[in-house]
Amino acid sequence: MIRSRLFFRLFSAILAAVALFAAAIYVFSVPLIEEKAYEIELNASRTILDNVFVMTGKIDVSLEDRRAMTVESYKAQLRNVVSLAASYLDHVFARADKGEISEAEARRLAFDGLRAFKWGNNDYIWVTDYNSVIRSHPDPEFQGRDASRVQGPDGRAILPTIIAIAREKGEGFHTYPWQRLGETRPSEKLSYFIDMPNRGLVIGTGAYLDDIDREVERRKAEAVEDLRQALRNIRIARTGYVYIFDAAKTMIIHPNANIEGQDFGTRIDPATGRPISEELMAAADSDRPLTYLWDKPSDPGNYAYEKISWVRHFKGFDWYIASSVYVDELKRSSAVLGNRLVTIALALMVVAGALGYLAVDWLTRPLNRLAETAEQVQAGNLDAQSGIRRDDEIGLLAEALDAMVRRVKDDISTLDTRVQERTNELEEAETRRRLILDAIPAAIAYLGRDEIIRFVNRGWAELVRQDAAELIGRDLRSAIGRFAHAAIQAHMERTWAGEEVTFTYSFPHPDGHTVTTRNTLIPQLAANGAVTAMFVLALDISAEKATETQLMEAQRMKAVGQLSGGLAHDFNNLLSVILGNLAAARDRYAEIDGLDSYLEPAVRASRRGADITSRLLAFSRQQPLKPQPVDVSALVREVSVLLSRSLPSSITITIPDEGGECWAIADANQLENALINLALNARDAMPDGGRLEMDVRLRRVTDPLTFDEQVEPDDYLEVRVSDNGLGFAPEAMTRAFEPFFTTKRLGSGLGLSMVYGFVKQSKGYITLDSRLGMGSTVTILLPRAAPVAVEGEAEEAAPSPSLWQGQLALIAEDDADVRAVLRGQLVDLGFSVVEAESGDEAADLFGQIEGLSLVVSDIVMPGMSGIELAGRIRAERPSIRVILISGFSFDTSPEADDLVILRKPWDRSDLAAAVARTTEPSDAA
Repeated sequence: MIRSRLFFRLFSAILAAVALFAAAIYVFSVPLIEEKAYEIELNASRTILDNVFVMTGKIDVSLEDRRAMTVESYKAQLRNVVSLAASYLDHVFARADKGEISEAEARRLAFDGLRAFKWGNNDYIWVTDYNSVIRSHPDPEFQGRDASRVQGPDGRAILPTIIAIAREKGEGFHTYPWQRLGETRPSEKLSYFIDMPNRGLVIGTGAYLDDIDREVERRKAEAVEDLRQALRNIRIARTGYVYIFDAAKTMIIHPNANIEGQDFGTRIDPATGRPISEELMAAADSDRPLTYLWDKPSDPGNYAYEKISWVRHFKGFDWYIASSVYVDELKRSSAVLGNRLVTIALALMVVAGALGYLAVDWLTRPLNRLAETAEQVQAGNLDAQSGIRRDDEIGLLAEALDAMVRRVKDDISTLDTRVQERTNELEEAETRRRLILDAIPAAIAYLGRDEIIRFVNRGWAELVRQDAAELIGRDLRSAIGRFAHAAIQAHMERTWAGEEVTFTYSFPHPDGHTVTTRNTLIPQLAANGAVTAMFVLALDISAEKATETQLMEAQRMKAVGQLSGGLAHDFNNLLSVILGNLAAARDRYAEIDGLDSYLEPAVRASRRGADITSRLLAFSRQQPLKPQPVDVSALVREVSVLLSRSLPSSITITIPDEGGECWAIADANQLENALINLALNARDAMPDGGRLEMDVRLRRVTDPLTFDEQVEPDDYLEVRVSDNGLGFAPEAMTRAFEPFFTTKRLGSGLGLSMVYGFVKQSKGYITLDSRLGMGSTVTILLPRAAPVAVEGEAEEAAPSPSLWQGQLALIAEDDADVRAVLRGQLVDLGFSVVEAESGDEAADLFGQIEGLSLVVSDIVMPGMSGIELAGRIRAERPSIRVILISGFSFDTSPEADDLVILRKPWDRSDLAAAVARTTEPSDAA
């Protein structure tokens, strides 16, 4: 058996003592034994201190690892949230790029949606443009604000720095102080952001570092408490212990709870006169113990007892870890042992050698075992135990060492438990993230390279009408069906090649309608650039598609209206020439017998043509209107009286009660014509009789409502005309408001188109509800008006042509035939006439002609318009009267509100009345 060097030293000393006599034994062996025992006790104290230091280091490493894991977890969350928000922005702006919505509407939808989005600990998404103007932020203080001057503690502007990083690298992290929502004090914030160069925006989100630090500090406090409990149970020798204080000399851990938290810097060493804390800090990690004077619990206040401490500085927490034991306790074991050996040597000198051998072996074996155990523990084997069971100091030391190792192991196990608890907390956080993804108004899925579904949110599961839990682990083909899979296969292959793909896909819903989705496939790239998986983002755009179809229909009707208006304008010019010449022929050749029998049918035909052009202008929203407050209930009652005399007795007319007044802004004559047209259509749809209902009521629109187009929220007057006649076939419903379209054997097809144009020109809305064989209902919404008093109109006396005999008039008209008719009628009224072919020519003439009293001008002409010409005349020669001629409805400027307008086609009496009206202001003057 190989013995240690300590064994041979002790045994040799015993043999020398026996040989040299008892005195020699006392002189040479006892001091050596005392020294070695003292050294062993002292080293044991140091070993315990080293183990506590190692345990503290593991706590620090565990906390740093937890902090790193927490920071990386937050960064992963930030990337995921920003990626989803960017996909949402791209989706909304893509609609604007395709013309589905305006750029302004896209920005409103995108920024309002992101401003309402919250995640984590009340964290949010922010968006800024390249000029540091915050476009989306949940805090009203920053919404729309130019934040280019907001600086961090280093004096650098925060947003310009973030924008510079994003535009240079495309993405990045940046830490800066920023206040939480609802708080004014800024906190350190870690933000992740990406550049969207095609939109000129930078989008990002962040988490506050004090959330991370708070979690780490909480774990540190728990670890310190666990360490405190462990150290309170550690004893060195009989009353020795381990304690910890920080660089501020505050006692962190001490077996005496009353000392914890106290200022340790006030304790003075009587031997040196220096604070004991400074001496301990100076001795830290110097590989030498510190001896100082202290009192005892049995003799308090008497600082005369030597204590010895090993000190180590733990830089991670800036702690000083120290052992503390009385010197006389360390020496007690060696003194007892030396006295026993001397007694044995004196009494049994013969057997001293044998007893010395046994004693040394008995002494060194457990010490070697303790040393081996300490080395194993120092190497990291926390299962190592000395196994020594003795009732002496070595036994106490062995038991203390074994207990300390077990406690360290238990503490590490506790740390592992804490780590598991934190893992569970992270899993709960994952559950919260899933709830967030389920709440997003979009369908989201995640596919592996093998097209196996790894994740779906509730929206995607509802889209395919399956349970989300059952979809996980299934292949995409079985989940959506082979026909749908074949339809999107080409798009998926492009995504597996690394391309982000957006496409639309339509499929029938079980309730009968068609569902249309816009799908975005986003590849997930590995570090080597290979595509390992893909994200699927699907949005239900069925309603948008329906709105798009409705908008196209409205645009088609507008285009037809513009064509009809142009035809009506040209036709009005022709009718003006025809009616003017027919009237002139009748006046000039009245004495020719029988001529009037030919002229009268031509005049009637021309006036029917004028009525057709009026209907075309009504459809094209170009008819002249005089919108004013109208009591629609009274108007409906008057129309019902007229209809009761002309409709067959087999048709029953139902109208509103006499009670309420319902006022709207409209042209009363055109509204009456519209009601009569609807009633006549209902009559034709009920050849065998039936029921005609006219209902008027007030209606407030607050929620989205669709008529011929989207109805703006406001107060309206609703007019409803219903019948129980033949109704419209589905194919006729789509063309009901088109001009010249009719389902009757005879008819112009302009009735409903005139009603449609009048409603739209009156800034109203119209809809037709009809089923074949079940009748029809036409509903009109008109702008509501407040009730007003109605005044009667004075009758105008016919003017006498002699009033204008010898006066000079200037005609501005680009159509030569119309100009000729106008010239003849003015001459018949007594005027001398000068002609101009355009507004520019008339502008040059009126300033040069002396005695000019009247200018008659068309409104629509090449170059200067009639409105512009009238304004110039008023500015330069206000004494000249002006008459404007038009077949269109037009919006005059405020300066031209009192101009006299002559509508095409006209006859000479209309022209005479218009000239008479121009004289009224001067007469009044």
